[in-house]
Amino acid sequence: MDIRRKELDDRFYSGLEMGIGRGGLEFREGALAGEKLKLFFNQLVRSDLGDREIQQLRMPLAIMATDIGTGERVVIREGNLTSAMRGSMSVPGLLAPVLRDGRKLVDGGLTENLPVAEARSLCHPDVLIVVNVASPLLRPDQVKGIGTVVGQVVNLLTAQNVEASLKLVGPDDIYIEPELGDIGSTQFTRQLEAAEKGRAAALAVQDKLRKLALPPAQYLAWQQSMRLAEPQKAPVIDEIEVARTRFVNPDTVREGIRQEEGKPLDTAALNADLVREFSQGDLQSLDYSVVSARDRTILRVTPVEKPWGPGYLRFGLNLASDFRSESDYNLRALYRRTWVNRYGAEFLLGGQIGSEQSLATEFFQPVDVRHIFFVRPYARTGLAKMPIYQGVDRIAVYRVQDTRGGLAAGMNLGLDGQVSVGWVERRLGSVLDTGPDSFLNLTQTLGGPTATFALDTYDQPFFPTRGVRLDATYFDARHATEADTYTRFEARMGGAISAGRWSLLGALEGGDTTGGQVPLGDAFTLGGPRRLSGFANDQLLGGRYTFGRVDAQYRLHYASPLWGLTLIGGVTAEAGRMQKPLVADSLTGWQRSFGAYLAANTFLGPVYLGVSDAKNGRGRFYLFIGTP
Repeated sequence: MDIRRKELDDRFYSGLEMGIGRGGLEFREGALAGEKLKLFFNQLVRSDLGDREIQQLRMPLAIMATDIGTGERVVIREGNLTSAMRGSMSVPGLLAPVLRDGRKLVDGGLTENLPVAEARSLCHPDVLIVVNVASPLLRPDQVKGIGTVVGQVVNLLTAQNVEASLKLVGPDDIYIEPELGDIGSTQFTRQLEAAEKGRAAALAVQDKLRKLALPPAQYLAWQQSMRLAEPQKAPVIDEIEVARTRFVNPDTVREGIRQEEGKPLDTAALNADLVREFSQGDLQSLDYSVVSARDRTILRVTPVEKPWGPGYLRFGLNLASDFRSESDYNLRALYRRTWVNRYGAEFLLGGQIGSEQSLATEFFQPVDVRHIFFVRPYARTGLAKMPIYQGVDRIAVYRVQDTRGGLAAGMNLGLDGQVSVGWVERRLGSVLDTGPDSFLNLTQTLGGPTATFALDTYDQPFFPTRGVRLDATYFDARHATEADTYTRFEARMGGAISAGRWSLLGALEGGDTTGGQVPLGDAFTLGGPRRLSGFANDQLLGGRYTFGRVDAQYRLHYASPLWGLTLIGGVTAEAGRMQKPLVADSLTGWQRSFGAYLAANTFLGPVYLGVSDAKNGRGRFYLFIGTP
């Protein structure tokens, strides 16, 4: 994904995205689009050497699917091979259906998982070798949650049609049923274990199979006769075509593909380019085919847009508690309208209610079809409560309001980086909510130049196993009423490496202000989960800070990619120092916090349940759920 998409996904759940338009709300058709699966099938059958048609294969083949619109059994005996493979494995609700010949195709197991009748009709065999790998039914006590309910429904439908197919197995046929136990169809991490069970089941009937075997020389000759003759070199692409679209600019898709006309096809680069273009977020699928027409080799790229776009609605939430007096909650929503014009402009309108309230809007306008350069006018207003501590005692709470409007211009540095500069005007105020009054009461108008830099190569947003992340911000308050001018700079850096189930994560942060007194709304804070966890939220407050954290994480359980959660155990060591305090008698020296936690990556975002201790933080349990 590009860095802009990552930033949106970090705050709003992509899995809960829905479309919004004149017809009301529209929902996605599957939790996963399956784009990489389709490209993997292309690679598996060498689609880069020419489009693979089922009817061209040397061995008779029929692929079973189900029309999700009518419930009809669909037998695919001709046409594109890889789209048939992809459609036949679309588990309803988990993988998006495949549109083929006017039908929306899903898993063929729903209507015929053991196609005995089709094999007899297609091949007219003397002997059938029937292998039944249907997933076992879950016990009643195992059906918990929406994921297992969907899985059990699929298993029940499959079991019913398998029972009917088994009645067609004759006495001369060979029937093989591996003892899969609790290995289900979505437990990809147990595939090698399943293969061993399949091997054991085949060896159990080896005497029957041996009667059908050919001598090695004859078998080799037969095997060679079944292979398709393949060219030794990648084809030279004479022309590249991009199919028409409703709102996505085909020129943008074309510019994102590095393949040149008149050059041999680079399949690896093409796959990477298609995944990158797909990850922009507006396509349901992006596929290719290599065809010959008029003595020319044509690379046809077919983007299929999301039927629920180009207007999208997303949500996010977070809940945090230290099981004492500190509890925060926030619920946020975002409306995103893409492809406002042919250059791919986006309009964003977002709001948040809860412990922090905000309303923000932005118009992101690329100025070239490759989306390298952009301009970004924006406006935002927010209201939050800021606690004031003296040592370990909370003495007051202020309400801080920040309203701003600005214009930035920037450049995307490939997929992983972005830099921008601009100007912002702000109205920043703090008003006492509870506690004794102090000099922190202040409302001012200020403005000046800003700059940002971001780099993100993490493989996962919240529990990365490799990569680095860096972001830096700069603001120079050139003019300010009711206060002195000041400059504010902050930088954050993180990294992750892993070996097996172990991951080591590190983070370094720092910020400083120069010039006059920094207002409360722009002060730095430390304290709370993942930022000195042994301290209360925002317990340390000032104009300069340094912070570091090291985590060692062990993956206790790997989830299925389709549902479930990944459970992680971790220990953490944190250290931070706050300088230039805004309140006398604050904790200014180095503060340390140590803790342990259980964490999970869920559809609601990260979940942390931990315990931490600190000399000046009184120690605490904490719970965090949702996006930051």
